[in-house]
Amino acid sequence: MTMVLYAALLVVGVTLLALTAVRALAGGIADSPGRTTSARPASGRSARQILEERYAAGELSTEEYQHRLRVLQGRDR
Repeated sequence: MTMVLYAALLVVGVTLLALTAVRALAGGIADSPGRTTSARPASGRSARQILEERYAAGELSTEEYQHRLRVLQGRDR
């Protein structure tokens, strides 16, 4: 009985390993589902738009907003 269980686990393990290898070779494995690698977020908003929205919502102080804006513009590295 124990031998059958080990054999079944081995078959499942080898199958999962093979599926993972096929997905990796096909480029189908990502960090998370739906994650994109473009510079613009999936929402279509730029980093500056998001920064402006956060500032307008009061999530950032004026100093923090200005600093982050300079960083985005490449003037403060």
